[in-house]
Amino acid sequence: MGFLRSFRLELEALSPVHVGTGEAYPAYAYVPDFGRKEVHLLDPGALLLALPEARRRQYLEKVAQGPKAAQEVLRYLLEEDQLPREAILHTLPASKAFLETLRSATEEALLEYRPLPRSPLGAYLPGSSVKGALRTAWLFHVLVERDQVAEWDRRAGVWRLRPGDGEARVYPSRDPGLYENQAFEGAVLGYAREGKGGRGMVLDLYRDPFRAVRLADSGPTPTFLNRLGVFHPHKDTSGMALLAETFRVGTRFALALRYHEGLGVSMPVPPEALVRALRDYYGKVAEWEEGFAEEHGLKRALEVYRTLRERLRDPEAFPLRVGFGSGRLALRLALLLPEDHPEAQEPKTRKTAGAQNPVDGYPLGWMVGKLESL
Repeated sequence: MGFLRSFRLELEALSPVHVGTGEAYPAYAYVPDFGRKEVHLLDPGALLLALPEARRRQYLEKVAQGPKAAQEVLRYLLEEDQLPREAILHTLPASKAFLETLRSATEEALLEYRPLPRSPLGAYLPGSSVKGALRTAWLFHVLVERDQVAEWDRRAGVWRLRPGDGEARVYPSRDPGLYENQAFEGAVLGYAREGKGGRGMVLDLYRDPFRAVRLADSGPTPTFLNRLGVFHPHKDTSGMALLAETFRVGTRFALALRYHEGLGVSMPVPPEALVRALRDYYGKVAEWEEGFAEEHGLKRALEVYRTLRERLRDPEAFPLRVGFGSGRLALRLALLLPEDHPEAQEPKTRKTAGAQNPVDGYPLGWMVGKLESL
């Protein structure tokens, strides 16, 4: 009978990291303090109850006019010390680029910001997001190690696996949907079988090898508010901005990882082999992105990739890409797609963080990690 092995997964952010929750705080739910370089997140319901009637009416009138007007009335209340303290949920530091985006916003700007996952103790890095990145690297590793080609049979609705003759490849449809993607993972990781008559695929999720890998969330971690931009090598995209809560460069995380060797899944995922898979896959993704950064003079991005290379001199360290802005290169196994597939083409844009001009920003989501046995 197998046994449970416990590890400490240590991660350090080499660039800003944002993991989305699907939520967005509207402009009427937060107010910047430019002097202190911070932002107060508000409870709009508590704010309405605490404001005097005249101020409440003024606030609602401004909110109806749009995000910029809502921000203006909230700033006025803050400056005049009329913002009820009981309406403030918590306060976060903000980057210069974030505050400047608010200061120079037009009437059309939405001014929403995207939060990180948060418990009552504070923001945290979800173990599920990290586990998804581990899974992507392992899919790549299995195909390469087994020298397999995976090809989607559209008529039968199944994935066919065959020897790759020295070159692992993935041949999906031109526009793969959710079922095709789920069936792909099941076929490669050995927990899918063809349906009756060789049509369709049946997934046995109890045999998914990542059921044996349990990853906890990180503890509460300090964050700040940042500006995310979109870099395009041939267009002015300085006006395209997203506002988001991010973990800073240098933030350290500790997550508990447990591996149950005897759980009866379709294949083992030994943590030692997983580290090798991460070094191989995300190392190649970083090389691919570094070429783009060199071609277009993305200095901050080049700093991140140089730092990553230096840290990977330690044979026990591995790279990881997590969260929003990771891009399809990291998330969709683009390294194994045929060159003419749409998802294999070099993306025309890159998400960056922390700068008013996107060319000056950091890439998103890069980390370096280590796995220590307990």
